[in-house]
Amino acid sequence: MEKNNKFGLLVGAGAIAGISFILLNPKTKSKVKDTSMNAKDSVVSYTQKIKDDPNGTKQYLIENAKQTLSSAQQALEKVQNVWANEGQEIKETAKNIVEDTKELGDHAKDVQEGIKDAKSDIDEAKNTTVKTGKKMKKDSKSNSSSNNTDHHVLDEPINKM
Repeated sequence: MEKNNKFGLLVGAGAIAGISFILLNPKTKSKVKDTSMNAKDSVVSYTQKIKDDPNGTKQYLIENAKQTLSSAQQALEKVQNVWANEGQEIKETAKNIVEDTKELGDHAKDVQEGIKDAKSDIDEAKNTTVKTGKKMKKDSKSNSSSNNTDHHVLDEPINKM
């Protein structure tokens, strides 16, 4: 029980110290004073309205609460509709992206196979060209050794005019 009393005293002392600190600053002091006066005026005005017309004030509060609830429900419905519509569009877009990606993968495989085929055709053409070159070289050597002719070049032109 003594701890509770000490705790209460400490809380009270802290509150007094805080209020004292606030009241020492002139700007804060005037702000607290203005805010307190406005709050007091609002409470007095509201209390007077309730005293003058308790049923009307009650009805006003009920209508205000109903209107606020109705606005909140409409906003919720709009959010749900947007979510439903946009969510469906997002699903369809994601589905299209997946399908397009699969198509691109298939096209890439086709291109890769085409490149492999072209490479093998190029290798085959290269091999054929090398073989043909070797054969021509061999043929030219055999022709030059068997066909010994005298090819004499004249120093003077053949047709003098």
